[in-house]
Amino acid sequence: MNETAEMIAMLCRRIKIARIEKNLSQQELADKSQIGIATIKRIEQGESITLQTLIAVLRGLDELDQLNNLLAYNEVIHKTSMEQPKRKYRTKKQYWLCL
Repeated sequence: MNETAEMIAMLCRRIKIARIEKNLSQQELADKSQIGIATIKRIEQGESITLQTLIAVLRGLDELDQLNNLLAYNEVIHKTSMEQPKRKYRTKKQYWLCL
């Protein structure tokens, strides 16, 4: 199994665990997520999941903030790197001209 497939399988397992911890049946999660129960079953079997379905399931689990946290973290990292001064590199020719 490749790394991406392993990550998808792990995500699917975590979704199932979250559903069970919240005492939701597959049907209840499907209803709250506004997706079909067959989709929930496929997710829990470790099949691929689209971003749209992931968002729906996270919303159904009341865990959409998990995705928001990831996005907010990336925004902070991006802003921090953008605020740092750019390094100036001199070519060999410029270096000699500066002497």
